[in-house]
Amino acid sequence: MIRIKDIEEYVEDNMLETIFREREDEIYKRTKKDKEEISKISAKYSVDYEKLIESVKNLPPHFNNIRENIISKLDEYNMKQSLIVAYDNEKFYKARIL
Repeated sequence: MIRIKDIEEYVEDNMLETIFREREDEIYKRTKKDKEEISKISAKYSVDYEKLIESVKNLPPHFNNIRENIISKLDEYNMKQSLIVAYDNEKFYKARIL
C-alpha cells in the first residue's frame, strides 16, 4: 500500500489544496444529526451574532459613536474566529493526509 508520505515529494501543494477544499465542502454539508446537535448547542447558548448586533443598535442615541465601534469590533471578532476555525480545520486535515 502506498502512503502519502512515500510520495509527498511528488505531490504539488496546489493538488493538496484542491483535495482539502473538496473535502472541506463535503465535511460542511450538515446532516440531520448535525442539525439536531447544533440545535441543542444553540438552545443552550442562546446569544448569537444577530442578537448582539440588534442589542447594540438599540442603544440610546447618545451612544452613536460607541455603537459603531462595538459593531465594528464584533465584526472583526466574528471574522477572526471564523478564520481561526478554518485554519485549524485545514491544518488538521492536511496533517491527516500527510
